[in-house]
Amino acid sequence: MKTLPVLMKALFCALVCLCVAGCAMSGQATKKVARFHDGSRANVVLQFSSWDYTFMVQPRYDEHGFLCPVRRDTLGQVLDDFKVQRDMAVVVIGWAYSPEDLGRLVAQWKTILGGCGFRRVVFLHSNVYNKLNGSLIIDDSTLSLAAAESPSPFRGATR
Repeated sequence: MKTLPVLMKALFCALVCLCVAGCAMSGQATKKVARFHDGSRANVVLQFSSWDYTFMVQPRYDEHGFLCPVRRDTLGQVLDDFKVQRDMAVVVIGWAYSPEDLGRLVAQWKTILGGCGFRRVVFLHSNVYNKLNGSLIIDDSTLSLAAAESPSPFRGATR
């Protein structure tokens, strides 16, 4: 009978220690995660689901209220049609990609958007709120000035 109160106290102490340690660790983890806060400065926002289903959501590229997919070979022409400035592009990517696939996607998008003349490209993980600000940053790169000043290899292509 005497062991039950001792056991309860020990269990309670262990639970308190776990909670304190868990809170301390979660606080450290959130400090290491970079979040995006420049949403108002984005000239274009692309929602990447796959190479066949990439949508330009800012400015909104649609027909009759439905978003139209943008192919990577026609992106430069679409950007020209919308007279998009080339300071910052944001690409929002889902969570289903392995680190290796994500690295390849980021590299390919940097080449494409650098070829379109963008100076900065930011890659974000999508979130349930469809908000840019507060989203987790996958990669934030300033592209070389030479790539930003070169004419787009995609310009002149048709839809």
